[in-house]
Amino acid sequence: MKTIDTILAKISALYLRLSQAALLALVVGILLEVVMRYFLGRAFVGSAELTQLAITWIVFLMAFVLFRTRRHIVVTALVDMLGPRTNRVFDTLINIATIVLSVYVLVQLGNVWEFLGLETPVFRIPDTVFKIAPVFCFVPMALQASINAVAPWIEPPSPHEPEHV
Repeated sequence: MKTIDTILAKISALYLRLSQAALLALVVGILLEVVMRYFLGRAFVGSAELTQLAITWIVFLMAFVLFRTRRHIVVTALVDMLGPRTNRVFDTLINIATIVLSVYVLVQLGNVWEFLGLETPVFRIPDTVFKIAPVFCFVPMALQASINAVAPWIEPPSPHEPEHV
């Protein structure tokens, strides 16, 4: 379990850095787009494609990072009223549901794989580059949920401190 947790920590750190780089490129690209439209009256051809690609990958890579550090969006009103034993039961159910969802998404991706032959009009980016992003999210997320369910004593990294890998 510890080995898988270490690998997931390295993946999480890599995803965080890749997301930061993609976000920086996205912000600079959109800023250049605004400047070009304002001063030159012209848009950068294909900026919508690159923006969509960057946002897609940022969302899925960061979904795993946030899930691993337990910083994803949650509503805790009911959980806060329950005792620790009931919380552990709900944690286990949530981890099982995450694994089931991950498997479902991967199966659905496999079902539509043969239809992913489209390309974007400007840069000819294959549709698979967009559609493969969930795999990079849900495979490690399912592994993390498995660790959370099987070895609940392994504490998640602190959301306030970066992981030391």
